[in-house]
Amino acid sequence: MVDEAKASSPPALPQAEAWSMKILIAYYSRTGQTEKVAEAIQTELKRRGHSVDIEKVRPIKERSWRGWFFLRIFKAEVPIREASIKNVSNYDIICLGSPNWSRLSLPLASYIKELNGLEYKNVGVFRATTLWPRVEQYFFSAYLFDLTFSNALHKKGARIIDSVLFSSFFKIRSVDSDFGRKTLKSFCDNLERPITSPKDYFLGQKEVENTRLLLVLFSSLLLVSLVFQAFSSIWGTAIFTWQEYFSLFIISLFSYLAMLIMMAGKTGFFFAKYIAGLTLVSLLTITTLFLSPELGRFILLGYVLIFVLFSFFYDPGAVFFVGAITFFGYLYLLFNYPLRELLHPAVDISFIFFSMGLVGFITKDLRVHYISLLEAQEEMETARTALEVKVAARTRELEEFSKRLEGEVKERTEELQKRIEELERFQRLTVDRELRMIELKKEIKKLKKEE
Repeated sequence: MVDEAKASSPPALPQAEAWSMKILIAYYSRTGQTEKVAEAIQTELKRRGHSVDIEKVRPIKERSWRGWFFLRIFKAEVPIREASIKNVSNYDIICLGSPNWSRLSLPLASYIKELNGLEYKNVGVFRATTLWPRVEQYFFSAYLFDLTFSNALHKKGARIIDSVLFSSFFKIRSVDSDFGRKTLKSFCDNLERPITSPKDYFLGQKEVENTRLLLVLFSSLLLVSLVFQAFSSIWGTAIFTWQEYFSLFIISLFSYLAMLIMMAGKTGFFFAKYIAGLTLVSLLTITTLFLSPELGRFILLGYVLIFVLFSFFYDPGAVFFVGAITFFGYLYLLFNYPLRELLHPAVDISFIFFSMGLVGFITKDLRVHYISLLEAQEEMETARTALEVKVAARTRELEEFSKRLEGEVKERTEELQKRIEELERFQRLTVDRELRMIELKKEIKKLKKEE
């Protein structure tokens, strides 16, 4: 899911007039903070000339924050009151809102499950949280929320084109702040943004999601490692000295900041994988130097694990880049490793390149398959859109023909009515003439008798 500006324009079904879309805003709000965001979005969209309907999701039984917190561990949804809008087929955009519970709120999850007509719909997501939005965004809380939200929508065939996060505690990051107004405007702009191909959109979005995932992992690694180092030092079980730890910490921190700058600048997402690969190989190599001989030859398995990890990014170039860095890292160990006799260069380097090649080619096949699926989806959506346009055009033709036919029938009916009226008039005249003739004949007969 995307909370930052888009790497590429989001796809959507073509809109005849982007400024007159029909939009649904549905949300669940326990404290009223998410409701404030929903009302602000409604006001902005109506100001832009859109037709906006709003649906507030209500659970059968409302609970306290603690009650919901524990219930979400065991349940994925809860009973809700009957919604007034259950089919969204006629809406161009769907906006869904929820408080951040480190996962999708249970009432809204139930509502999404009940919704019909979400296939191929573009969805905007808005959330309210307590902490600073960017802090939430790059730690697991908001990331897990987005992940569960995205999974729920993907099951219904919908796709998220943008999402926003506002703080209910920090006023300068609330929906009423300058930050909130700018973010809200950008959110509505993205809802109106013209379409591009689904293939380009999903490839761009994957780069953004990969960068965000790496940011979450690195921020969590920095925090957890710092806490672990502090407590292990207090208990006298530290693995690293503070000097060794800070050397690893600084490398990780600089990589984290570089990727954070990419996210903030909304560009360069493609290079995040390469920065992360360079950092992980460097950390593993330096850790091996610090912990020798404990790691020994397990260092090779660590390198292979990094290869496998980067295969999930569907980028064989990143895997081969990590392999090249691994080769130089191994050479560095070979000339500096305290127990050099544990290393066997011929075998080890062959193993590294074999693993890199195997994982790289598998990754290449995965990417080709992934792109072919995106192209197939793009063709399907293009055909579907073309069919909808043809159906709409044919429907208009039939409506126009029906109107013309109704007009012709009306004209013929009026003409026929006039003829009927003329015939009735002629009939009345004829009958009156006949009656008059009969009367005259009677009068003549009567006069003849009188004579």
